[in-house]
Amino acid sequence: MRTFKQGNWRKDTCLICKTKKAGEVVLIGIGGTQEGRNIQAKQVHLACLDLIYQPQLGMIIQKVK
Repeated sequence: MRTFKQGNWRKDTCLICKTKKAGEVVLIGIGGTQEGRNIQAKQVHLACLDLIYQPQLGMIIQKVK
């Protein structure tokens, strides 16, 4: 997973904590937005991720409130 030292928070907030705190971020692709090799994405603080593997679905997930 590629990480970035700082987020680009001008028009966005972390999908999970809803803040613009400094810290490492990752881009999470948005399902249904892919065109070829391009996909829209949301920034998430790496520290906010709490992922769970669901083997029945073949997915790694996190519920976001």
